Amino acid sequence: MNAETKPTNIRSHDRAKWLWLVAGLAATGLLGLALYSPRSDVLEVNGVPFRIWVAQHPDFQIQDPLAAVGTNAIPHLIRILHEPSESPSAFQVKAWIWKHLPQRLQSRFYRWYPVPRWQLKRTALFGLRFLGPEAKVALPNVLLIGRAETNKMVRGGALVAALQIAPESPDTFKFWHGEWGGTNFSRHDLLIYLRSARCPVPAAVPVLMKELEQNPESVVALEAFEFFGEAARPALPYMVRAAQNQSYRGNIMQLCKRLGPLASEAAPEVAATLSDDNPEIIAGALEVLQGMGPPARLVLPNIQPLLTNNDPMIQMLAVAASARIADNPGIAVPLLLDGLEGRLSGKSKAYMHIEFNQEGFNLVTPRRDEAAAILLGELGPPARRALPALEQRLGHSNQWVRLAAAQAVWRIGGDSKRALPVLLAVLDLQAAPAPGRSVPNYELIRTIEIIEEMGPAAKDAIPGLERVRTMSMAARHAVNAALTKLSP
Repeated sequence: MNAETKPTNIRSHDRAKWLWLVAGLAATGLLGLALYSPRSDVLEVNGVPFRIWVAQHPDFQIQDPLAAVGTNAIPHLIRILHEPSESPSAFQVKAWIWKHLPQRLQSRFYRWYPVPRWQLKRTALFGLRFLGPEAKVALPNVLLIGRAETNKMVRGGALVAALQIAPESPDTFKFWHGEWGGTNFSRHDLLIYLRSARCPVPAAVPVLMKELEQNPESVVALEAFEFFGEAARPALPYMVRAAQNQSYRGNIMQLCKRLGPLASEAAPEVAATLSDDNPEIIAGALEVLQGMGPPARLVLPNIQPLLTNNDPMIQMLAVAASARIADNPGIAVPLLLDGLEGRLSGKSKAYMHIEFNQEGFNLVTPRRDEAAAILLGELGPPARRALPALEQRLGHSNQWVRLAAAQAVWRIGGDSKRALPVLLAVLDLQAAPAPGRSVPNYELIRTIEIIEEMGPAAKDAIPGLERVRTMSMAARHAVNAALTKLSP
């Protein structure tokens, strides 16, 4: 009987040894992870420690979820930036320990899940970048990390973050200029980073001009001037030259549209595209010329034939451009009223662009009534005879038409009592996005930007603005801009 029971005792002994071995490995692993991992965060997001939450939302994925966390995240993002760098071998040790831990222990100690330190720092920089000027207190830390880091991904993240947080800072320009003379990034990328700041950086003008002198065909260097305003004047001869090259036509059109009257030297080159067969190109050129205004008076004869074009959208854009350039808003009202009330015949193939202040929000509309309402609003008080028709459309079944009408009623008559309820209704209808889902809400952003334009007259919108502020990072930025105009 003893002989029969001996193997069972041996198996029990082996099982006990195995359990002790697993327990030992687990204890060693947890100790190793504890030694290699930074201290836990005080801040939690939806019950998740902040550092783990950052690891779960790498790079661009952190943008909209961070809107709800807001500036509370800044000190914790800074803490991540200052975590000691780790060698690849150190990370491999952490990854090996984690891989060999039992599933139950992984679930219990999930906060020690190993993530490359450089990836966390890069995501932290993305977060500060998306918060923009709200993260100005973090600028010294961003610059310090950017100059000290050897990891190119982290260094690039720091450069873009600094340009988004404080593009006007001399220290930010010094950082960018240092990279311009270095070898970390191509000049093409550095020019794109500069343009992404969407802010004039006058100190960069000599650098950009020298680049254009050496590379006159560098369209990306020209595009870097897009948000420079008057500081872009030295680049105008290069812009005119580039406008003559059909390959760069779209780039130069956008640049001229942004610079407005300053770009009128390129008006003949823009007007030359009005004879194109593509209705969309013609419409785009008319929008650019309208933005140039009276300084583009020389090209009025080029626009006149389009007042009777077969495309109603082109007719409306042509009369709006003529009115702006001739400085005679009243001449556009009759035709635009016809467009608003559906009296223009013909089929439209052209589209009108809807302007947003937010980067990345670029839409077009094929609707004549919406386009007519926008164009009438741009005429301002001289379009007062259109107010009754516009007010009728404040209750239109299409929300985009309602928004265009509300903005036009405000711009023409300054009547917030008629326009604001339409905007408040849009705010009230906004539901919080589903967790993990990020969908651009163009109607919301347009609504907020119209409210911003109304200023103190729209102060009743403040509660609604504060409610939607955390729905996305775009909404956060738009609401921040609006609140500065609504509240002294």
